[in-house]
Amino acid sequence: MPSEPLRKHAKKPNYPKKANRTVRHKMFTFSKKERLCSKTLIERLYTSDYKTLTYPLSVRWMFVEDNDIPSRLQVLIVAPKKKLHHAVDRNRTKRILRECYRLRKSILINALQEANRSAVLSINYIDSHPAEFHKMEPVFDRLVNQLSKAFSQDIPSTQPGA
Repeated sequence: MPSEPLRKHAKKPNYPKKANRTVRHKMFTFSKKERLCSKTLIERLYTSDYKTLTYPLSVRWMFVEDNDIPSRLQVLIVAPKKKLHHAVDRNRTKRILRECYRLRKSILINALQEANRSAVLSINYIDSHPAEFHKMEPVFDRLVNQLSKAFSQDIPSTQPGA
């Protein structure tokens, strides 16, 4: 009879804990809490007067109270069926827009943090041809510059027309 009991499984290796990861790694994600899903916030967003057009993207945004949303910035990405008839094209376009946003969202979040605000944002694709990543990158750069200036401007907390 052996002195030690036989083990079925090998001992698990000691990996470093997840707390050792840097914050920068987390900034390049697009988690569930950063996606805009609230129907009431979406309805309020589409009645907002804050909008800009950087072809082929139309963007609306609205400032909200910090306790209304779980993240500093929540985003809704839309590729309408009216413009892109095939689901494959809509899905690919949304995937490209999400990737462009994911790579540049830190600039927007920093602008909101400096202004001590929270916002919701809707990015609508308005072209009738599917998006291409290499064409969307410069568009997103211009858009992020416009939005970061708008987020940092001293706008009253009440919306115009409300």
